[in-house]
Amino acid sequence: MFLDASVILAVLLKEQEGNAALEAIALSARIRSSALAVFEASSRLAGQGATFDEALAVVMQFVDDVKGEIVEIGEPAMRAAHACASRYHHLTGHPARLNMGDCFAYAGARTSGLKLAYKGNDFIHTDIEGVRFGPGDAPSRP
Repeated sequence: MFLDASVILAVLLKEQEGNAALEAIALSARIRSSALAVFEASSRLAGQGATFDEALAVVMQFVDDVKGEIVEIGEPAMRAAHACASRYHHLTGHPARLNMGDCFAYAGARTSGLKLAYKGNDFIHTDIEGVRFGPGDAPSRP
């Protein structure tokens, strides 16, 4: 599974979807995320009172705990993010209304060949194979 920042935060902030996400992560053979998702998650934690350094340490400890890998954002991911944006970015008027972080999560999952683990309704409007976590929803199988 490729972890979007929203799933990392759901676990770390003990949100309603956090336990289901953690269970799905534990059942996954391979866990990956990106430097951009880590930055997005740690920035949100920093906005809730932690320093940026403390927040980064918490997110990286989580990644280590789930035996995750941080993938580099190279040209293939950049191109995949651009392709995603051309279809699903909020500036296109598409119902997915993805932002930059979303486009790179999509690209990371696509270039890694993994399902995208995410929270919310944005990616259901795309063609990405994913594991959705949301209120009242059972996650799809990892």
